[in-house]
Amino acid sequence: MSAPLDPELAAIVAAMRANKAPPPFSGTPGEARERMRRAVMAARERTTLPVVASTEDRVAEHEGLRVPVRIYRPVSTEAVLPTLVFLHGGGFALGSVELMDDIARKLCRDVEAVVVSVDYRLAPEHPFPAAHDDALAATRWALDQAEMLGGDPSRVALAGESAGANLAACAALALRGHTRPLAAQLLVVPGLDMARDVAAIEARGIDYPMLAPADLREIARLSMGTLAHRAAEVPPSPLRAANVADLPPTLIAVAGHDPLREEGLAYAHRLEAAGVPTRLLAFDDMFHPFFGFFAHSAAAGRAHDAICQALSDRLRRRG
Repeated sequence: MSAPLDPELAAIVAAMRANKAPPPFSGTPGEARERMRRAVMAARERTTLPVVASTEDRVAEHEGLRVPVRIYRPVSTEAVLPTLVFLHGGGFALGSVELMDDIARKLCRDVEAVVVSVDYRLAPEHPFPAAHDDALAATRWALDQAEMLGGDPSRVALAGESAGANLAACAALALRGHTRPLAAQLLVVPGLDMARDVAAIEARGIDYPMLAPADLREIARLSMGTLAHRAAEVPPSPLRAANVADLPPTLIAVAGHDPLREEGLAYAHRLEAAGVPTRLLAFDDMFHPFFGFFAHSAAAGRAHDAICQALSDRLRRRG
């Protein structure tokens, strides 16, 4: 962390702390989800959603798994478009296609891609490996349906934020050798090690706004359930994969004020060492969930723009 937190994001953090906002995963899962829903919807009333050509709710089905998805199509003059499978954040227990609608819309508009936003099952009601199974099934469906979705089976990519980036990274590992390889993966503030040493993060003595070490413990408890002994396996810990070669070109975005920053950096280094085309985007003045704050901070908006541009360039072979 080499830069102070962006002032607009710092003001949001200060207001939340002044109002004594509870930790994100406190209370029952239903209470935590309702708190997030109210916060997102209140913020949405003060902003304008990015414009897309259309949205459509569908069910992605693969080998008996049925996963709800929302398909976003961009306003575009391109006859053939890339397809982006998007996996939202929320610590495997929070979030939904509806609550991350603004992120999916901006990705659709700015990457100029068809976005398949995945409503995977949430913990603790559906603990590991339910979300991973859903993410992989939805991605396989998108690969199979590429002609119907964007039209280009050679340009199907994965994108995920936080827990969603974990799901994306695990799916990309599982899909190596698929007859239709993924064109790219975008991992935004990824959590890549579910067996992480949270005590070591706490020992740094750093204030991490919006995602504290205690939250990381709650995420692991809620998501792994009775399978905590499998936390070091792949999935759910792609950073611990024995071999990360032959993955698609990868973009990794990290935030300076984020306890997961080191995991993102470590994965980028591993991919580079394995010969995977890798681009690291570091935003030192951002906090963990900045990807959803593009309408509330000019700096977060610029960071989001840069990520979308990098992914668009990769999918159009420009970078």
